[in-house]
Amino acid sequence: MEEYLRVFAYPKFRLTEQEIRGLVEEEVLPFVETVRPTRQLLVPCRDPEDQKFLECAVTGRARYLVTGDQDLRVLGTYRRVSILNVGEFLEAIRS
Repeated sequence: MEEYLRVFAYPKFRLTEQEIRGLVEEEVLPFVETVRPTRQLLVPCRDPEDQKFLECAVTGRARYLVTGDQDLRVLGTYRRVSILNVGEFLEAIRS
């Protein structure tokens, strides 16, 4: 959750605290399933801080990891998890 709050606060999104709260409460939390990784993976991440997202995606058997983070995007796919940006994700779910 901390990551959502941090990212939504980026200046490029120009969101107020109230708008961020609304997004989280209405658009994120209703669809969240808490996943606790059961083990650390040897992930070839350029940014070690990103490893936790891949571990959660693999543990939760996610099909997609949606991100704009280039350190993750360069992987393309990791253990059957497709790493996509928002546009690619929307295209994938339309197909």
